[in-house]
Amino acid sequence: MPRTRELDFQLFNVRLPAGTVERIQRYRDYLSQTQPGIEASASTAARMLLFRALELVEQEMGVRAGPTPNTRREQRSKK
Repeated sequence: MPRTRELDFQLFNVRLPAGTVERIQRYRDYLSQTQPGIEASASTAARMLLFRALELVEQEMGVRAGPTPNTRREQRSKK
């Protein structure tokens, strides 16, 4: 994920069921284990999941997605 200072972020709070928070934390752990050098936080994991979900939903809707931050994978592939 790009550093916060590279993008215009806004704080957006949501109330989630405990089971959903556990799923996000499980994804955080997965990222930390499978992506060398990443010490993912729950916030980072939630943000990544939200970006991915929005891309899928916008495709289903036939809406052209707006600009979203590049993921590390996309940044690596550009090098």
